[in-house]
Amino acid sequence: MSEPETTRRKFLVVMSTGANEPKKAFTPFYYAAAAASMDFDTTMFFLAEAPSLLRPGVAETVRTTADGEPLAKVIDLGRKNGVKFLCCSVSAKVIWNIEDQGLPEGMEFAGAATLLEMAADPDVAVLYF
Repeated sequence: MSEPETTRRKFLVVMSTGANEPKKAFTPFYYAAAAASMDFDTTMFFLAEAPSLLRPGVAETVRTTADGEPLAKVIDLGRKNGVKFLCCSVSAKVIWNIEDQGLPEGMEFAGAATLLEMAADPDVAVLYF
């Protein structure tokens, strides 16, 4: 009898990069979209500066170059591939003044305990940007 496969099937992409670093802001979304397209259960968690990207209108204006695609397009790619989006409620509400109804469609608030529980799961591979 063969051993059961113990490969991790979940990714947690923790993002702290914000709108002030547009070239760095795109990478986590691409990794999350790729993982989800490969059938990994994939969650992005936004904290510190990252919720600045979720403020109304920001993702439409953030680009890596003047003629590059907007971040909103890459967020949509992740959404279409099944990425789950969680945002630190303290970072969003206290630092960035994002209210309960202020997150983009399909995104939810979560707290530190949620992030810590997810990161402590041995079946989860954590990527930090």
